[in-house]
Amino acid sequence: MKRFTFIFALMMPLLLTACGNDTFQGRYIAPDGTTSYEFLPDNRLLIVNQDEVTEARYQYDAGESTLDLSSDQALPAETLTVMENGDLKMGAVTLKRGVDYTMLADSTWIGHQGEFSFALTFTQSDKGMETRSRLITYYSEDLSYDAQPDDSITRLTGNKLLLDQTPYAVSDVTDSSMKLSIGNNSMILEKHPKGTEIEIREGYTNSDDL
Repeated sequence: MKRFTFIFALMMPLLLTACGNDTFQGRYIAPDGTTSYEFLPDNRLLIVNQDEVTEARYQYDAGESTLDLSSDQALPAETLTVMENGDLKMGAVTLKRGVDYTMLADSTWIGHQGEFSFALTFTQSDKGMETRSRLITYYSEDLSYDAQPDDSITRLTGNKLLLDQTPYAVSDVTDSSMKLSIGNNSMILEKHPKGTEIEIREGYTNSDDL
C-alpha cells in the first residue's frame, strides 16, 4: 500500500499538469449570424462583429467543461459552458460551431445535390485562403455535363463563407462536413484530402466532347 501511495503521489503533479494543458480551439457563431467567437491556441479569444473586434483571454477547464473569459473590454459573459454536442452555452444564448480557416486549409470539400456537384479546394497562402472551385451540372436529357471551374479568395464573416463576393451561409459544421446555403438552395459538403476530384456520374459525357 505504501508503494502504491508513493507512486500515486508522484503521478498527481503530472496528471494535474496534463489537465491544465488542455486546450480549446474553434470558431463559434452567435444566433445573430454576424458575431463570431474565435478561440485561438494561445488562449486568445477574438469576438468579431463586422468591423468591431473585442480581444479577450480564456482558460479552459476540461473537468468542468467551462471556458472562463477575461478582458479589459466589456464582455457579454465571463463563463461559457461546453455542451456535449459541441455547442457553447452563454447564459440563455447558444453559440453554434462555425467553420474556421484552420479547418479549411489544404483540404477539398465535395457535395452533391440534385443535378449539381460542387468541389472547393482551399490553400492558405500569403494572398489569403486561395480557393479553387469546380461546379458540375448534369443534364439527364442527353446524359451530358458541364464543368465550370473558378478561382477566388475565401473570407469568413459571421456565419458566412464568401467566395470573393458570393456569400454562402454555413451551418451544421463538424470536423468533416458543413452545410452551405445560398438563397433556397443548400448542400452538404464533406471533407476530403486536398486535390480529391469529383467522381463523374456513370454514363455521363462532357458536353465539350459531344
